Amino acid sequence: MRSSVDQPSLSRSGVQFQDQQLHAAVGPYGFTQVHKHQIDEFHQLADELIEGEVAGPEALWQVQAWTGRALQLRRRNGKANALLASIPLTEQGVEALLAGQFGFANAKREWVCGPSEDAHALLSWGMAGRSPMDQAASLRGLLAVWFGVYCDIRVYARARSVPGEKLMSRLGFVPLGRPDGTTLLFGSTGFPHRIAEKLALRNQKTSEEHYA
Repeated sequence: MRSSVDQPSLSRSGVQFQDQQLHAAVGPYGFTQVHKHQIDEFHQLADELIEGEVAGPEALWQVQAWTGRALQLRRRNGKANALLASIPLTEQGVEALLAGQFGFANAKREWVCGPSEDAHALLSWGMAGRSPMDQAASLRGLLAVWFGVYCDIRVYARARSVPGEKLMSRLGFVPLGRPDGTTLLFGSTGFPHRIAEKLALRNQKTSEEHYA
């Protein structure tokens, strides 16, 4: 089943990348891959910062194990303060998402991409931070992954709050309805260059002030 909502045509049907590409994208913002012994910490932070139900540790680790790259965690002074959860989707995964079958805790192996499989879309599964600075780092990390790794495919995201919906609008996403009957789904219309440039300039200014 495919969505009845018209979608922008993107230039490639899939994209692969090496692990070092992901590290190069998110490393400057302090994010690193989540390992199995860190999954409870990731879940605890997600449960604390994200409104509504979040996937449990087992479901989170299953997706991370399948993809090898979906979950990222950021720490400051040894404490987790921000997270990124971005799932590369197969063609079947996109169809499942648009049909309302892909929830937060029921991912299937055929819906997500392994390390050597082409991604047909990216699902921004979760993005959060404790402080405004941490939240900005999460957004910068997502934009870096999007631009540096997944620039040729569409990005999807859900919004559970009014601020989340406003952020989607600022990033140029369009609402695609509520395929699952509850949560509003958004789809990208292109990379938000202007927002990314503003964030980059702000980050540069902050760094200059810090080291002045």
